[in-house]
Amino acid sequence: MISTGIIKGIISLLLATNAIDQTSSTYEILNAIGDAFFYFIPVFLAITAAKRFGVETFTAALIGCILLHPSMTNLMSSDGTVTFFNLEVPKVIYSSSVIPIILAIYFTKYVQNFCYKIIPETFKGLFTPPICLLIVTPVILFVFGPIGKVAGSWLASGYENIYNLSPLVAGIIVGSLQPFMVMFGLHWGLFTVAINNISLVGYDTILALFGAAIFAQGGAALAVAFKTKDKKFKSQAISAGLTTLLGITEPAMYGVNLKLKRPMTCACIAGGVGGAVAGMFGCRATSFALPALTTLPVFMSKAFIQFLISLVIAFGLAFVLTLFSYNKDLEKLENETEEEV
Repeated sequence: MISTGIIKGIISLLLATNAIDQTSSTYEILNAIGDAFFYFIPVFLAITAAKRFGVETFTAALIGCILLHPSMTNLMSSDGTVTFFNLEVPKVIYSSSVIPIILAIYFTKYVQNFCYKIIPETFKGLFTPPICLLIVTPVILFVFGPIGKVAGSWLASGYENIYNLSPLVAGIIVGSLQPFMVMFGLHWGLFTVAINNISLVGYDTILALFGAAIFAQGGAALAVAFKTKDKKFKSQAISAGLTTLLGITEPAMYGVNLKLKRPMTCACIAGGVGGAVAGMFGCRATSFALPALTTLPVFMSKAFIQFLISLVIAFGLAFVLTLFSYNKDLEKLENETEEEV
């Protein structure tokens, strides 16, 4: 995701400088490089979900591929009625979708385990995958696909209602709660909304609000690096803080801020303030890319200077709050390190 986000940023920069034309084949090829991950995200999610739920990896990946097969896509985008054994199938486009494939792989876990119980050991590997495919695929078409469509619609409507009511409030909510959305996987739902917004109207505001939260994590981690006397942890915090500038928050979030608790609180406060600024000025992205120094061209369409200000505020405020706040967890960590020495 980070790699394709960087590529999308490069494409936006090339378009802004008229280095390439949006109608050219060069643009189409570059755009395919940048968009492929998000189009085929059900396959990638199937693989990662399979590891999490204990499902055979290639079976899970094949389920994702089935949903994106040209025949399936053509059926779902056609004007006529789609039926499966005379039962009407709800039309859902599965490219760039998130919720259906996660539910599907979770359900596959139980189908697979049932097959393992009833099929003799000799034939498990032979018959379990096709049985899973034949059972899970219709369930996706009739149940999980519509559920994902409705859930995505509710999530999009909820965000749009809050944003239309007050972009500033939306910025505070997303900017401060984004780390917890990531922890519980809820950010994937917002990513779906963001991708849909870009495809429909050509821009999205959610990604701009994520920027403050991402940079706030970096500011807090670097403040910890500045405060700690533990050389090993200092090096870890510096590395984690700097990687957030490339859109990678996990090392800072899990390895530093959440571990010490207080820096996470400071980052959430700063993220909310920075998000409020981005929301108030209507900052937006024209392509899907996680906010980072390398993807800044994606956010040049509207209020770009204000977007940069929101990042600086989030980063700086998180740094200051963390730097001047007392942290007993950091002292405990340093004392434990001294005792080990």
